[in-house]
Amino acid sequence: MEFILTNKNGMKVTVDSKGCVIKEIVFDGDNVICTPPYAAAVIGRIAGRISGGKFTLGGVEYALPQNENNNQLHGNHEFDRQADWQGTQLDNMLLLRYLSADGANGFPGEVDTVVTYTLSDDNTLTINYNATTTKSTILNLTNHAYFNLNGDSTPIYNHRIIADCEYFVPLKEDLTPLGKLQKVDDTIFDIRGGRLIKNVVESGDSQVALAKNGFDHAFVFADCKDFDLYTNDKIHEARLICEDKKRIVTMNTDYPCFVCYSGNQMKERPHLGICLEAQLLPDAINHDGFGSIVLEPGKAFSHFVSYKFSTY
Repeated sequence: MEFILTNKNGMKVTVDSKGCVIKEIVFDGDNVICTPPYAAAVIGRIAGRISGGKFTLGGVEYALPQNENNNQLHGNHEFDRQADWQGTQLDNMLLLRYLSADGANGFPGEVDTVVTYTLSDDNTLTINYNATTTKSTILNLTNHAYFNLNGDSTPIYNHRIIADCEYFVPLKEDLTPLGKLQKVDDTIFDIRGGRLIKNVVESGDSQVALAKNGFDHAFVFADCKDFDLYTNDKIHEARLICEDKKRIVTMNTDYPCFVCYSGNQMKERPHLGICLEAQLLPDAINHDGFGSIVLEPGKAFSHFVSYKFSTY
């Protein structure tokens, strides 16, 4: 079922309950996200890859379906491809709910998730994630929107990414984390002063090459020292700028990091969109020092990300 959010400026956001997918964001006269199959869907239960498709929780080892390089990717696409969310709209706010069964795709606990999309009159789309569980489980939710501020099929080489991030997460050959944070100083991953995607793609950096000529890495916000699931007391910012169109997306979130994916392996053509996926650290359950992503019964998962669209 489709839902449409609008504001007084003529901005429009279309959402499909199948996969909790944002099908279009019309701003400044153009659709500024890629259309399916590059969907702006809610990803869960776990965003990104779980190395080996395994994790241990409470002394029990859980084996998950493996669907990429012997790893588990995006919760086996349960939330974004298998789930039909139940939606309720009130003016410019849309609530979507999905109940993931205990044992779904190998994960423990029945997880009740509510995602709220709100479009404000200052052209901000806010996504709130809230969830509870009946058993100890792991959870890391994000949205997989591919932005293209050109408003067409022009590659995003002219987009500049800016964020105050001291560290990034280097990857192994199978694109799972090495299990450490690396300083961005003197690397192509230093985006504190802004980094043009064209320069990233052409950099020759070994990590960029590993990710098929682009970013597919987590960037950790500078003032984050605690990566725990329940920590959400700081607001962080990242910006995506298209100077040709004079358009900006400003992301704010209480998550400690975001994965920047520059569309390196898009099937039609590489680099047609770029993702700013606010989340907890990837594959955290398998790495010491990456914080806990364990959600316990009786407690709530609660995080948000917002995207403000503007021109200059």
